[in-house]
Amino acid sequence: MPRKGGIPPPRIREILQDSLRSSHVGPQRVSTRTLARKFGVSHTTVRRIWTEFGVRPAGIEAYPRRPDPVLPLEPQDVVGLYLRPPDFAIALTLGPGPGRPVSTRPNRQNSSAPTFPLDLPGEGSALLPVRPSRQRLRELLRFLGELERSTGRHRPVRIVAALSNLETATELRDWLARRPNVWLTETESWDAWKIRVLRDLDRSGRFAPTEGRGRGRIEATRAIGLFLTSYSESSGPFQWVASSDEVAADDAGSRLRYDLSVTGHPGFKKPGAVQSLMRTSAVPDAHARQMARVVLRKCLRVRPGEHVVVESWSETIEYANAFVLETLRLGARPLLLYQDEPTYWAAVAENRPSNLARVGNHLRAAIAKSDALVTFFGPSDRERSHALPWATRFRLGEYPDALYGAAAKAGTRAVQLALGRASPASARMYGVDLTAWKAELVSGTTVDPALLHRRARRISRAFLAGRSVDISHPNGTRLRLGLRHRRPQVSDGLVPAARPKGDWSLVQLPAGVVSVALDERLADGIFRSNVRNSVGVSDTVGEVEGGLWTFSEGRLGRFSYERGHELFSQSYERAGPGKDRVGVLSVGLNDRISMAPLLRDQEAGALTLQIGRNDSAGGTNHANWWGWLILRGGDMKVDGKALVTSGKLVD
Repeated sequence: MPRKGGIPPPRIREILQDSLRSSHVGPQRVSTRTLARKFGVSHTTVRRIWTEFGVRPAGIEAYPRRPDPVLPLEPQDVVGLYLRPPDFAIALTLGPGPGRPVSTRPNRQNSSAPTFPLDLPGEGSALLPVRPSRQRLRELLRFLGELERSTGRHRPVRIVAALSNLETATELRDWLARRPNVWLTETESWDAWKIRVLRDLDRSGRFAPTEGRGRGRIEATRAIGLFLTSYSESSGPFQWVASSDEVAADDAGSRLRYDLSVTGHPGFKKPGAVQSLMRTSAVPDAHARQMARVVLRKCLRVRPGEHVVVESWSETIEYANAFVLETLRLGARPLLLYQDEPTYWAAVAENRPSNLARVGNHLRAAIAKSDALVTFFGPSDRERSHALPWATRFRLGEYPDALYGAAAKAGTRAVQLALGRASPASARMYGVDLTAWKAELVSGTTVDPALLHRRARRISRAFLAGRSVDISHPNGTRLRLGLRHRRPQVSDGLVPAARPKGDWSLVQLPAGVVSVALDERLADGIFRSNVRNSVGVSDTVGEVEGGLWTFSEGRLGRFSYERGHELFSQSYERAGPGKDRVGVLSVGLNDRISMAPLLRDQEAGALTLQIGRNDSAGGTNHANWWGWLILRGGDMKVDGKALVTSGKLVD
C-alpha cells in the first residue's frame, strides 16, 4: 500500500474511480502507466493501490464490442439511519433498476419534490444543542464503521447526509477515499436533506423486488418516509443499522419500520390526543346518540332486559358512551369493555403476539351471557399496524377472530363499527380529512337498514335469475360479464336471528352493498375506474387511481394505472394462479358514503369489479390474491334490464 501520507486520500479515490470506470466498456483495459501519467504518480504505486482495494480492470478482449449502456443504480433498501442533530444521514443500498442509462456517480442537485407530505421546520430553527465537532465526528465514524460491517466492502451504498461543518473533516474524507463502493451525497441543510431522502425513498418503493425478496419495500419506505416527515426537534436522536443478514435478504427496511412502530419513537407518530381524550371525555353529541339508537333498535333489535357488551378503543370512547346511554334508555343492561391503545402498543413491544391473541375465559363468559355485542374496529392506528411484520399482524388478528367466534358460539348478535378505523394516524395514511371521515361514517351508520334491505332485494333477485351483466360508462367502459345463478351476498345492516353454535353473524356497519360471484369463464371488454382508491389490492396499502383493465374470455389481458401502476404491478406479479380471472361484482346501496376508505364500494350506484379469489362469495376461484376497481356514474343492465343508470339505482 502507498506509504501513509504519501498520496492524499482524495487522489487515491480518484485513481480508484477512474480505474473502475475504465473497466466497464471498451476493448482495451486501462494500464497502470496510463493512470500514473494522468495522476502524476508511479505505475508501481497504482499497482499497489489496485492490490490494496481489490480492483481488477477488465482484461483485453480479442475483438471490439459495442459498449452497452450502463444501467443506473437505483436505491433499494434502507440499511442505516443516523439522526443526531445537527447531523443527519441515511444509507441505502444500490442496485440496477429500470430507466434510461445515466451516470451512477452522485450529484449534489436537489431533485423534484417527493410524494410524501412535508412538514419542515422554519428557517433558522435549531433542533437540539450542538455538540462539539470532535465528538460529533467520532459518533459519525462509529456509525459508518458499523454500517460497513453490515454491508461489506463491495455492496454499493449511497449515503445522503447533511453534516453541519463536518463534510470537510480529514478523517471523514480519508474514510470515503478508501471505500469506492460508498457514494456520499451531501446537502446543504436539513430541509434539502429531507427532500432528497424522501425522493430516494419514493424511488426505492417503486423498485421492482426480485422473486421472493423485498416484498415489503413499498410499505416500509412509506412508513419510514412518514416517520421523517414528522421528525422534529422534540423527537430526540435516533440511530439504527441493519444486520448483515437483513441486508443480504433485502428486508432491512421492513425491520426498521417495525422498530420505529413498536418502540413508539416520538418521531414515528406525533403524539395525539388519546390520553387527554380519556381524562376529559365529552358527553356524546346528538349524532353519536342517533347512531347508537339506530344500531341498537333497528340493527340489533335490543329489547328491555337484554345484556349488551360494548367493546371500545381509545379513539371511540365518546361513541361507546353513547351506546351505554342508549342501552340504558332501552331498559337493557350495558357492559363497557375498554381497550387503551397506547397500552396495547406497549404490550405489543413487550410481549409475544400469542399472549395478546388469547381471549380469556372471563371475557368468553361475559359474551356467553350477553344477547348483543357492539365492537369498534381497533386498534385504530392502521399506520402502525401495517408497520408490523406480516406474521405478527396475522397472529394479533387471532384475537378479534376468537372474540367473534365466541359470540357466534353463544348465539350473540354482533355488529362491528368501522368508525374505529378513523384516527389521526389512519387519516394521514389514507390521505383523507379526519373530521369529514368520521362524520361520513356516523351518517352512513344511521341509514335505516330496512331501506337498504329493499334496495338490495331487487338487485339480488336479478343477479340470481340473470345470465349476463353489461356495464358501460362514457369514459370508455364497455364490459360484459357472466352470471351462474349464484346466491348474492347482501350487507344491509340487519343482524340475523341468533344461531347458537352457528357461523359468525357479525354485521359490519356502515352497511350497503350487494355482491355476487361471477362466471369465471366470461368477461369481455374494458373496465375503467374513475374513483381514487386507498387500497386496490389485498396484500399491501397504497393509492391507486385511473385503473384500466382489459378482459378477454374471462381473463385479464392488460392493465394500466394513472397512479399506483407499480404498486398494482408488483402485487399482481407476486400472486399465484387464478389472479387474472374475473371474480366478484358489487353494487353500492348507501347514499351517504362517498369518500370513506375501504367503504367506497358502498356508495349508492357504485360498481366494484374484483379479480382473483371469489370462493368466499360462492365462486370456484381459490386464488390467494384479489384486486379491485370502482366505477362511479356508470350504467348496469342484467339481461338487458337496467338496474343502475348514470350511477343512480333504478327503483
